[in-house]
Amino acid sequence: MSTFAKQKMNSKKITYLKWRNRIEEITPHDHRIGDDILLIDNIHAKRAEMTLNHEPFKIDMTMAIIYEQGSADLKINMKDYHIEAPAVLLVLNDQIYQPMGHSEDLRSKVIVMSRSFSDSLFVNSGEILPLKSSILKNPVMKIDNEENVFGHFFQLLQNIAASPRQEFKIESARHLTLSMFYGYSHLKHDVNEIKSANSRQEEIFNQFTELLERHHKKEREIAFYADKMFITPKHLSQVIKDYSNKTALAFIEEYVIAEAKSMLLSTTLSIQQISDELNFPSQSVFGKYFKRVTGKSPTEYRKN
Repeated sequence: MSTFAKQKMNSKKITYLKWRNRIEEITPHDHRIGDDILLIDNIHAKRAEMTLNHEPFKIDMTMAIIYEQGSADLKINMKDYHIEAPAVLLVLNDQIYQPMGHSEDLRSKVIVMSRSFSDSLFVNSGEILPLKSSILKNPVMKIDNEENVFGHFFQLLQNIAASPRQEFKIESARHLTLSMFYGYSHLKHDVNEIKSANSRQEEIFNQFTELLERHHKKEREIAFYADKMFITPKHLSQVIKDYSNKTALAFIEEYVIAEAKSMLLSTTLSIQQISDELNFPSQSVFGKYFKRVTGKSPTEYRKN
């Protein structure tokens, strides 16, 4: 059974990507490598509209989007990005992704990697933290249209996928993909420089958002995150406000609400089950929290 199929059938795991079926439907067999990589060619404006809506959802896979023409607006972990082609965007497991809009002349390619595949890339790598930090710090990179190394990378993966030989397909893809990640970080940031944060504020902000990615389903108090970082809640709040012009509490609420919206739209879980998943003491408390932030009750949001 494929990795993607296992993820969909696992009742204990929330399936956020309701649109994954659509991705698989538009991906020919010769654009897949094993069960772990889907290669989507020629994404244009109308096709993008059919594939994705404009709601935030949590990524349970890794995506590399190569923009060849046009522009797009989106949010990653609630941060706004405007992308002008030619460019490449990397979105990692567990990030919250929200398409906002795109130009009518949009044209792009997408590489979709399963969680198990992307996790396996770094299982023996001591560079995982600086490499991941490099991508999280700035997931968008402008590229030279005449020397589109990421377009060449996509073509190499296509060649592997189309090959009738099955030997070493996934191993070849794994090494090629790891080279892409390191090449991205080298071209964009220089991984060696990532090990020392540009500023203490940036270091605290990055640490806070990484903790938030891991714990927002269970923890909504600023004190919890401050304690993990060995600083006071007041200091954490001030740094986040100064660095991002947004409060720490606002970040926490946005993560929790994005998670709730994903579950309301993309699962058949009851509102009580969603409340339990997000560690609210009761469905009533969850409902009031959701309505205070969004202006709608969970039931109203799901119906709309």
